[in-house]
Amino acid sequence: MHDFTIVDLGGLLAASWVLVRVLGPIASALARRIEGRESITAADPAVPQLREELEQLHERLDFLERAVASRPPPAELPRTRTPV
Repeated sequence: MHDFTIVDLGGLLAASWVLVRVLGPIASALARRIEGRESITAADPAVPQLREELEQLHERLDFLERAVASRPPPAELPRTRTPV
């Protein structure tokens, strides 16, 4: 079996250094790109319009919920008619 020598350690350090030097900038560029997408989404001109429409829909839903809740329940359920 092969023993671990100083040459092996040097090779491992060299390979690690190359990986850090090559993959480090790639990883940081990817991180900047991911962060940039989030800020682009927030700066989209359609976002304020969509928020306004969502608020209007929420108000309509609240109104409908109050209207349904304020209705008195029927005295008795209507009878179903069966065809003769």
